[in-house]
Amino acid sequence: MSNQFSENGFIIVRNAFSKKTVAEVQRAVIDSIYSKKKVVAGTQDKFLLFSRAVNKLKISEYNFVKPIFKYLFYKGLLEKILLEKKLFNSLKNLLGEDLSFAHDVSLTLNLKKKTSNEENYLFKDWHQEIWSGASISSVQTWTPLFQKNRHEGQIELIPKSHRWGHIPHKNRVPVELPKNYKIEKLNIKYGDVILFSTLLVHRTMKTRFPRLALALLLKNFKYKNSSFEENRNWKIFSFSELTKVERYLGNHHLSPFRLLDIDNEINSGTLGK
Repeated sequence: MSNQFSENGFIIVRNAFSKKTVAEVQRAVIDSIYSKKKVVAGTQDKFLLFSRAVNKLKISEYNFVKPIFKYLFYKGLLEKILLEKKLFNSLKNLLGEDLSFAHDVSLTLNLKKKTSNEENYLFKDWHQEIWSGASISSVQTWTPLFQKNRHEGQIELIPKSHRWGHIPHKNRVPVELPKNYKIEKLNIKYGDVILFSTLLVHRTMKTRFPRLALALLLKNFKYKNSSFEENRNWKIFSFSELTKVERYLGNHHLSPFRLLDIDNEINSGTLGK
């Protein structure tokens, strides 16, 4: 799997998190949207409820998704997704166990493309995540939370484009691309996650239906880099065994016998907390 990442710039983890978690996340999104409103009686179709809310939008896409992201974070659902066994093992294989995710508003709302004189910030053409200050040692994730089908509103990418390096761009549009390249359209279902390089060139696909996706940026917080990532907020959700030892010790001076009652603290389960 790691060879596929270095070769193509991405890997797709199928069934990365369970159907139960998918349902829990979708329910939380609906609860966030309709927190102070009445949900149509008898409506069980979550996508229909989501679509009704989006079709009546009177605020920007960003202001719509911001409280939803905050609610998912508050409910611990972002960490729950990342810590599910299959996805977590893939992340460990790429980044190690000292893991954190960017606590930015990382939900993307894809709507029917607006007219040329209207701005839709979340509808992006070909781009690289490094344009937004991401480090090349970080990994971008993408997974749909609400979608009509697997053929519209996803993303498409250019395999192996992570080997091109930093693409020259202006106003978030590439100045130039190679003449010949292959485009791959994703076919991601609920519970699948794509992990891709921040150098990989990708874009949003057009759609007739609204789509909501989670796009978290992840890194090993022990890696030092010179990007603008340090200007972001990060939430640690996994510690390696070596980092756990550091946390037990409590300070870098490694003072001997720093705990006065080691045996009682071990027995009470409070050691290292």
